[in-house]
Formats: sequence, structure tokens, C-alpha cells
Amino acid sequence: MSEARPPITIVIPTFNRPEGLIKAVKSLFTQTLTQQGGFDLVIVDNHPEATADDAVTSLREACPDSIRIKAVHEPRPGIANARNAAMAQVTTDLVAFLDDDMCAPADWLERLLEGYRAHPVAVSFGPVLTALPETQTRHREYFSNFFARDPGHQTGLIDASYGCGNALIDFSKVPGKAPWFDVTMNEMGGEDDRLFDRVRAGQGQFAWIAEAPVDEHPLPSRLKLNYTLRRAFSYGQGPVTLARLADPPRRLDMLKWMMIGAGKAAFHGTLWLGMSAIRHPRRAFQIDQAVRGLGKVIWFLDFHFYGTSQLSRNPLGLHWFKPRPKPGALKADEV
Repeated sequence: MSEARPPITIVIPTFNRPEGLIKAVKSLFTQTLTQQGGFDLVIVDNHPEATADDAVTSLREACPDSIRIKAVHEPRPGIANARNAAMAQVTTDLVAFLDDDMCAPADWLERLLEGYRAHPVAVSFGPVLTALPETQTRHREYFSNFFARDPGHQTGLIDASYGCGNALIDFSKVPGKAPWFDVTMNEMGGEDDRLFDRVRAGQGQFAWIAEAPVDEHPLPSRLKLNYTLRRAFSYGQGPVTLARLADPPRRLDMLKWMMIGAGKAAFHGTLWLGMSAIRHPRRAFQIDQAVRGLGKVIWFLDFHFYGTSQLSRNPLGLHWFKPRPKPGALKADEV
């Protein structure tokens, strides 16, 4: 990699969140790395009507000279579509991913690169800390826990993989070629799991960089049990889905997970009923676990969270089961 070319690119996909995008990108303007050669920044507007145009224009005007912004419009909704469109613009092996509801501290990118130099693996992950508005008092502890990603790892090699938000990927160490993200996962997510499955298949490694956290600012519409419990249900379906889509299907494993799910739903559901009767502040944790168990039993329902489902009038994103491609390894928090 030549010295004239930035050693790293940051990718931010966005979907109809101009205010969040502005906050996310402005947190990159103050990165300490801007004084050390800067970096490329690729923004992908994934809304069909290009709702980020005005935000991108204002960001270009405020952007430091050491940051080179590339803006792309990918009108086909879907997180895999957006990330693939971004990767088509990338000219570096190292790519850091940030979501449009995240903000990074000033030393974030520098810490990611320091961790990579110490552990030059295919994929490195950092913590995600939840930043809730002060007005969010109902189920505050639960929501803070739900959106966070901080399993307590020390910096170093890990076996688990997580989501792309706050991840650094060395694509020279990922087997295969573009397109990197599986577009068949556009609606329900999991395209990053499929990518990380490539890494595992190629004997690649993962690392955790505890010194490189970011803050996530969940949308107000997501700070509701109606949203988080649908996600919890979908997470709970994961083990049964993997067993069902194995070749040949592992039917005994499916039955095992369904029985575990039934027990989990009954146990945590009973606790939730009791805790709800006394309005216990941690009751949401119990219904979350009960719903994850229920997902293992009712595995034939699909919840769609991305792509065209964000434009539809189906408020729950609920779809009856239809055959779908085999997902990659589950994220560590999805069982």
C-alpha cells in the first residue's frame, strides 16, 4: 500500500437518518488520525429517494482536508446492498464499519489500528455502549443492555464474532471475492455472519479491541418492547434455523432446541408474570428471555428488519416462513 493512499477506509451505510448520519460523521472529523494522513470515508445512502443528500452536502462543507468523502446512492434497500455498494468504492484493504446511529470518540480509529497492529487478524471488534436519552426511564437498564455489545473480553484473540458496527476488517485476509455481503440476507440481517463464515472457512482469526468503544444512539422508535422483543424472537430462532438448513437437516438438534426453547419460554414467562405483578424494574429482561425461547419453538415465522421492509406498511415486519439460505455462524449474543 503506497504512502500516498490512505491506509484505512471508514464505511457508513445510512437509511433515512440524516440527523444521525451528521452526528456519526462529525464524530469522525475530530479523530486523532486526521493529523496522521487522514482516511477515506464512504457514505452510502440506501433510501430510494436519496434522503441523505442535504446531510452529505453539509458534511462535505465541514469536512477536514485530510478526510476524503465519497458519497454513493444505492437505491435498492437492503443492508447487504448498501455495504456492497460501499465496498465497490473502497481502495484499501483495511475497512472500519460504523453505523449511522453511532458516534466515535476522538481516538477510536487510532485505537482500532493499534489493536490491529498488535493482533493483525482478519476481523477485529470493539465495544458498543448504549447512549440513551435522559428522558428514557421506562425499562432503562434493559434497553441499555439490549443495544450494547460489551461482553467483557480483554484485548486479544477471541473465538466469537459480532456485528459489523464497530468492526475493522482486513479484506486481504477474507477468502473469496466481491460481492462481500450476501444480498439474500437483505431483509432479515445476517449478511455479516455469512462474511465471517468465510473467514472461519479460511482459518482466519478474530480479535477484540477493548480500548476502541463507540456509542450507539438508538432511534426513539426502537426504544420500545414492540421492537426489541421482535428482535429477541428472531435471535432465538437462530439455533433451530442452523439445524434446519444443515445438509442433511439435523432434526434431532431441531427437536432439542425446540424443547430447550419451550422450557425457557415457560420458566422466564412465569418469572415475568410474577415480576410484572409487582412492577419489578427488571421484568423486561424476563420477557426478553421468554420470547427468545418462544422463537426456538415457533421457528417458522420470519421477522424482516431491513431492506424493503423498512418501506412497507407491515408494522411488525412479520412474514410466514419461506426457505432461505443457510446463515453463517451466529453472533455470540444471538442464542
